[in-house]
Amino acid sequence: MPECRITAVATYLPERIVTNQELIASYRLPYSAEWLQRTTGVVERRFAGAAETTLSMAAAVLRQLIEAGRLRDPFVDVLIMTSDDRGRGDAGGAAFAACMAGLSPALTLDLWSAQGGFSAALDVATRHLYRGARRVLLVASEVRSWRLRAGQPWVDDHITAIFGDGAAGVLLERGDGLGAEAPARGAEPSLPRAAAPCL
Repeated sequence: MPECRITAVATYLPERIVTNQELIASYRLPYSAEWLQRTTGVVERRFAGAAETTLSMAAAVLRQLIEAGRLRDPFVDVLIMTSDDRGRGDAGGAAFAACMAGLSPALTLDLWSAQGGFSAALDVATRHLYRGARRVLLVASEVRSWRLRAGQPWVDDHITAIFGDGAAGVLLERGDGLGAEAPARGAEPSLPRAAAPCL
């Protein structure tokens, strides 16, 4: 069974930093800053700016992966984008993000998942590699703060909004086991060196 290798890792974080205290003061959340830190372990998070979207952050990650993976020919067999932002009209996000990044993948897939989306996408990616794909790009992008910033009433099931916004991605290729060969700017992965068979 062939093995998969993570050959590049990239991240994108918006510039705006929001502390727990600011989060509570600005959005009138029914919690204290101490409770948020104790319960979630989060002290501060990033919120997307007016011009930052799920797609723009995903495209920024894809451009980093092209550079970090030293892809002279940026051809990619499969691009998988995972997000829980489908409610905001970003269906077909993988194809749009690819276009914004200057990519022309043979196949683009959107995987909508509120939880475990990246793990599920990784499973799909390794299956494509097992079936003969040469390169697979996987990007996860979220703008979870939009409900708060839009002034929507706080609801308990919207607690994911307090974790913030951002994007991350990996370039997967067939190779000798799992590893990170070319981290992109701002990403310092510490991944195990053990072999990981494609599923």
